[in-house]
Formats: sequence, C-alpha cells, structure tokens
Amino acid sequence: MDRSSSPSLRPVVRWLITGLVLIACMVVIGGITRLTGSGLSITEWQPIMGALPPLNEQEWQVAFDKYKQIPEYTLKNQHMDMGGFKGIFFWEYLHRNWGRLMGLVFILPFAIFLQRGLLRGWLRTRSMAILIAGATVAALGWFMVASGLQDNPDVSHYRLAIHLTAAFTVFSLVFWTVLDILSGRRSFWGDGTAVGMQARWLLALVLLQIVWGAFTAGLDAGRIYNTWPLMTGSFMPANVTAFGNWWFDLSHHRDGVQFVHRNLAWVVAIAVVAFALLNRNSKVLAGSWKPLVGLVALQFALGVFTILTQVNIILGVAHQFGALLLLSMVLLVVHRSGRALNATAA
Repeated sequence: MDRSSSPSLRPVVRWLITGLVLIACMVVIGGITRLTGSGLSITEWQPIMGALPPLNEQEWQVAFDKYKQIPEYTLKNQHMDMGGFKGIFFWEYLHRNWGRLMGLVFILPFAIFLQRGLLRGWLRTRSMAILIAGATVAALGWFMVASGLQDNPDVSHYRLAIHLTAAFTVFSLVFWTVLDILSGRRSFWGDGTAVGMQARWLLALVLLQIVWGAFTAGLDAGRIYNTWPLMTGSFMPANVTAFGNWWFDLSHHRDGVQFVHRNLAWVVAIAVVAFALLNRNSKVLAGSWKPLVGLVALQFALGVFTILTQVNIILGVAHQFGALLLLSMVLLVVHRSGRALNATAA
C-alpha cells in the first residue's frame, strides 16, 4: 500500500472531509446572506475584532449609523429600523465568523499534521495551496463587499461571481485531494480516452453555468420573467438586447443574464444526460451515471421552481447548493478518467 492511502493518513482525510462540509455550509450561508440582502450590513473588515458582535445598544447604534451612510440604506432601505438591521446583521455576521471558523479548522490541523510528518511531498504542497486559496477567497469576499459601499446600492455581480467561483474552486481542490488520497493520484488531464475528454468539456460547461448563476444572483435577475419555459411569452424578449453590445447584453443586463442562465441550463442538462447514457457501461462512470442524471434533473427542477416563485429563499439556496453537488459528481468522473500519477507522498 502506498503512503498516500495508508491508515496513517486517515486523520488527514477526516480533516479534509470536515473542510468540505464547512465549505458546503458556507455556500448555504452565503446564499441566505445574499437572498436576504444582508451582505452589506457590516461595513468594515476587521479580521480579529470583527469576531465580536455589538455588545450593547450603544455599539448597535454605532454599527447602524455606519450602515446608514452607504447607498444600500440611503437608496433602498430608508424605512429600516434597528430591528430590521439586526436581522440582516445576523446573517453577514454568521457568514464572516463561519469563515473564521473555517480558517481555524484548516490552519490548526495543518500545523499539527505537518509537525507529525503526515504532510509530505505533493500532499504538503497541496495542503499549502488549499490554505492560500482559502485566504484568497476571504480577501475576495471583502473585495466584493467593498464594491457596494461607495456609489452603488448593490455589490458588483462580477465580483460576486469571482468570489463564488473561487469558493467552488477551493472546494474542488479539497475534494480532488481527498480523491487522490483514497483512490490514487490522478492528473487533471485526461487519460486520452473519449470519456475523459467528454468529462472535461462537461466540467467546463458546468463551471460556465455556475458563473452565469452568480451573475443572476448578483443582479437579482431571477426576480423577473417568472414564467417557464418562455420568458413572459417569448423565447428571447426584446429587452435582452438593450445595450446593443453582446457582452453587456448577456452578462451585465438582467434580462440577458437570465436568458443565458435559463437556456444554458438546457444545454447542461442535455449534455450531462447524453454523457451519462453514452458512457454508462464505462468503468469511469461505474455507480455514478444514475446519480449524475438524478442530480442534473434535480438541479434543473430547482432552477425552474426558483424562477416560478420569484426566488423563494429555500429554493434559491437549494439551487445554489445543488450546483455544488453537481460539480462534485462531475469532478469525481473527471478524476477517475485522469492519467494516473506517482502516488508517493514523500
């Protein structure tokens, strides 16, 4: 048995799986934070002191007064009272402190495992990359929030997409590392088979849909055209081309963003089902093709009902979480079809 799959690495696997659970929970908390309009309630970034909430009414008033100075309050939430502010403050506070918890859960065991010699070679390098990537996601979170504190009442949907995609990337890196330890190291690049090439194109397609999903969330584009399968009787409403520039029409304009997201969903669903059915007898999809089809069908249905309900919070959060599950299943297939690497950890 090679060192990367030996019993001595079981604590490392448990550590990484715990990290996956925490990241998945963060995706849910982040979705709730976004859908409740809570993301701008804390107007400062204090990595250490920010862990403490306001402890008395005077401190609550100071925090509320700072919120009153940003465009979200002056342009959208002038009616909000202290009770309403505390409600949105809760989700952003939980979001940030969950991030702090994740930092501790990743950093402290890393230091212990490194001292005990459990992290060697590629595994040490990979673990350091995970820590750096996690810190980058945190920094991108503030980069996103900062875009909504000066001139605009909302954060930049481009920055939101960068932040969300980075979080999904960290999840993918941790998940890939778990797969490497449990089933042997694999290159991201395919083994030269058709199924491997198809799996990688499928991954790219899912990632593209995730980006447009983030655009949709950032622009609140899901709250318009709440019919299906047509957009209020039209395949492509005239407003989609409002800017006259294809990039801005499809990435910056709410109508165009929803148009891309809902129709790209058809492409993803058809591609996943076709891939699964065509390769269901392949060893790469052993035990995976039915869950893959089931997940894409569930994700498609969640997207439809999210639109029909004008983004019900539970459905919207479930839809975002479903994207993470679908990505995980596609990554599993990609890993299985990767070229085998030397699994030695030393």
